[in-house]
This record gives sequence, structure tokens and C-alpha cells, in this order.
Amino acid sequence: MKYRIARFRVRASEVAAAERAIIAFVAKVADEPGTLRYESFREPDGVSYVHLMGFADDAAEQAHRETDHVKQFVAELYPRCEQQPVFTDLKMISGAGR
Repeated sequence: MKYRIARFRVRASEVAAAERAIIAFVAKVADEPGTLRYESFREPDGVSYVHLMGFADDAAEQAHRETDHVKQFVAELYPRCEQQPVFTDLKMISGAGR
């Protein structure tokens, strides 16, 4: 399994629109067969976000990136960002839960 995070910050005036776009996007991601986890979190400052994603493998991540809903989300989100998403690969060293 491959894990990544994306961190970004939207302008305060764009929070409501950004969150509508995030919610719509994540609903579509839920139907991707190789995307095993996709969660969005707002940080306490109210304008910074972290997306946690898990893919079955590199091919599943590539398939995710090539979907129309990713392209639409990028077009909606990036203009609202004060700091555009920065993606980081993660290596799990331990875990618990479902």
C-alpha cells in the first residue's frame, strides 16, 4: 500500500467554496477501486488542510491522478489556495485500527 499526504492553505475568503469542492471530490474518490483511503482534515487555523490518501499501489495512484474528477478538483481548488498543495510520500512503520 502507498500512503501520501497533501498539505495546502486556502484564502480565508475561499474556505466555504474550497470545502464544498473537497466534499464533492472525496465522494467521487470513494468509488475508485485502487484508492483504499482518502480523508480530508481542516487544521485548527481554519484555512490549512491535510489530505491523507492510501493507494493499493503506484498504478492505482496513477489511475487516480488521471480521473476527470481529479482534474476538475485541481481546477476548482488551486485558484482558491494561498499555498498550493505539497505532496509527501509516507512510509508506514506501524499502524492499528480498521
